[in-house]
Amino acid sequence: MTRANEERVANTLDRVANTLDRIVEHADRLARAFVVFLVVAVTTTMLAQVFFRKVLNSSLQWSEELSLFGLVWLVLIGAVVLMRNWEHINIPTFIRLLPAKRRAWFVGLSKVATIIFLAILVWYGFDVFFQNFHGTSPTLGISTKWAKLSIPVGSLLMVIFAINTMLRDAVEYHRKNYDHFDKQGKPGTD
Repeated sequence: MTRANEERVANTLDRVANTLDRIVEHADRLARAFVVFLVVAVTTTMLAQVFFRKVLNSSLQWSEELSLFGLVWLVLIGAVVLMRNWEHINIPTFIRLLPAKRRAWFVGLSKVATIIFLAILVWYGFDVFFQNFHGTSPTLGISTKWAKLSIPVGSLLMVIFAINTMLRDAVEYHRKNYDHFDKQGKPGTD
């Protein structure tokens, strides 16, 4: 591929990535706000439970269920927030040994594998959500399917965020900016 063609491909990918960046930016803000809300709600609920049990010698029946539902959503939506800059835990020992150009391919391959795995979670997560075997929480009377909905929703958002990072990687690869891949796997870098 000629240099001019490489630049055209990079510019096209850059335009698509910019559009997706705006969508991801809004989704990231919503996810972060939801995570903050969940942390406050779960913490408040747990503190109230401790206060009622230890000080008033009476326990709140619903607090454990509400905290559990909140924690399930917190984990999956918190994972979405980490996906934005590809900040999940990784062990980059092998990848750091490769030259930058080869590293780009392995980084891309790992992101494709991640997207495939997340897509499977989306598929089966929605399949489970629409089944009729869900229980109902004893004190709140809420179907457990609402906690299970966090799996496909969180996974779908992570797929979108991962595609966004892959587009950015593709732009940098076509522009031959291999330093972009040198930063990946180092703590504290985007």
